[in-house]
Amino acid sequence: MALLLCGARYLKLPAIATAFSVSSLAGSSRSAFHASSNSRLFSSSPSGSTLTNIGFDEMKEIVEDYEQGGREDSGYLVMDVREYNEVEASGKISPTTQTLPLSIISQQQAFEMDAEEFESLVGFPKPTPEETLVFSCAAGIRSVTAAQWAAQAGFTQLVNYQGGASEWFSVN
Repeated sequence: MALLLCGARYLKLPAIATAFSVSSLAGSSRSAFHASSNSRLFSSSPSGSTLTNIGFDEMKEIVEDYEQGGREDSGYLVMDVREYNEVEASGKISPTTQTLPLSIISQQQAFEMDAEEFESLVGFPKPTPEETLVFSCAAGIRSVTAAQWAAQAGFTQLVNYQGGASEWFSVN
């Protein structure tokens, strides 16, 4: 286990969270996103999880796809891992973005829960292994940690919006 200082609290991270690599998107179209070669997220991860860092333009495309097609048609689940009070203060990136605070992910090991327990706790269906999990936070730091927890639970298609809500609301 590694510890991460987050605000005034320390969060326990999975042991694999200490070594990871990321890649950027080659283009801004959705097809380029799916065709891009991703690096393994964790060098010691047996799941082969990858993390793709994206910027504002790519996140805007994903959000548009997600808003138009929902989870099923877009293949994305967009999650904001800021705390509920942060989301209430600034608003959501999109009305369809799900809020799943990092504190719940880490302290209750949300991604390890069965589907019924997950939905009961957070209010939306648990992601499937086929979905691409897109994480956002305030500035792209907690979202990487959330992706690490998801990788530990076996999710393999992971995206981190590096600019976070800070960039989103200043540009959009």
